[in-house]
Amino acid sequence: MDHMIDLRKIYPAAKIFPAERARIRFVKLEDREEIERLWEIEQDELVAKFVENRCESIEEIAIFSANEKDYLVLAVEGKEGHVEDSEIGKLQGWLAFTQPSRSQLLRLKKKGLVDLIQGGLRVLEVGFARHPKAKSGQVASALRQAVRLLLEEHKKAEIGLTIIAYSDEENEASRRVLTAAGFIPSGKIKYHTKNKTEDHFYILEN
Repeated sequence: MDHMIDLRKIYPAAKIFPAERARIRFVKLEDREEIERLWEIEQDELVAKFVENRCESIEEIAIFSANEKDYLVLAVEGKEGHVEDSEIGKLQGWLAFTQPSRSQLLRLKKKGLVDLIQGGLRVLEVGFARHPKAKSGQVASALRQAVRLLLEEHKKAEIGLTIIAYSDEENEASRRVLTAAGFIPSGKIKYHTKNKTEDHFYILEN
C-alpha cells in the first residue's frame, strides 16, 4: 500500500462546499497581486507575533507557495455573498500542510500526548494565517473544507491520516479556528525544545 498520496495531485477547487464562507484553491503563483497579498500577511503584526519561520522577502513567498509531494499550501478565496464584490476571488489568507519531523512525533509520544509513529499512518501539521483586512470566519471555513478533502482522499486510498496543529498560549483566535474545524485540544507541549512556553496541541483523525 502506498502511504504517500502526492498532495500536488489533490485539486481543492474541484470540491464545492456550498454552505461555507470561503473557497479553497491553489495559490496563483503567476498573479503578482496575489503574491503581494501573501507578503502583506507575512508583514502583519499578529503573524509576526505568532507564526514561526516567516518569509523574509516577497520572493520567498512565491517559493513558500509552491507545492511539493508532502507539502501543500492553499489559498483562502473570498466568496460571493460573504465578502464585498471587490474581494470576490481574492486571496484572504493561507493554509499550509507540512509533514512534521520524526523528532517532533517522538516528543509528542514521550510527553504522553499521542503516539503517531505507526505503520500505515500519515501525519500532517497545519498552520494558517489571514490577511489583516479579511473578514473573520473565512480561514475556519477554508480549514474545514481542506481537512475534509484530505481525509476523504486518504480514506479512498485506504491510508490513515492524522492532522495536528499547535497554537500559542496567547493566540485565542487560532484556537477558535481549530475548534471550528473539528480539531480536539489534546494537551500542551513546547513546539521547539528551546521555547520558554508550551503551545496548545490539537489533533484531528479520520
